[in-house]
Amino acid sequence: MRTGNTLTARDGPSEADAPVLGSEIQKTRPAVIVSNNSCNAFGARVVVLPLTSNVDSLYPGEAIVTVKGKPSRALGDQIRLLDKSRLSSRIETLSQEELSAVEEAVRITLALWP
Repeated sequence: MRTGNTLTARDGPSEADAPVLGSEIQKTRPAVIVSNNSCNAFGARVVVLPLTSNVDSLYPGEAIVTVKGKPSRALGDQIRLLDKSRLSSRIETLSQEELSAVEEAVRITLALWP
């Protein structure tokens, strides 16, 4: 698992987890890994942005990427920490240009400016 990999993520609660509230995402969907490669290699969890095929709009803190040849929107405002057991089936790796757009979306969402 490396930064920029897209995978299928089960992003919802199990019976032991707290319930999903409001507009939080609760379903299996593609996600892009945004945590650094050291954490990805040695940690039990990864930080991901969920992806949606709804690309009708694009807000600050979001990025357009291509997954399986189709446009997707990386949802920077839905940044998640997931246990690796929730991840399956690596889909592909984003291009460097797409990864840069995703990193910019995270910086905007978290107000991380140099």
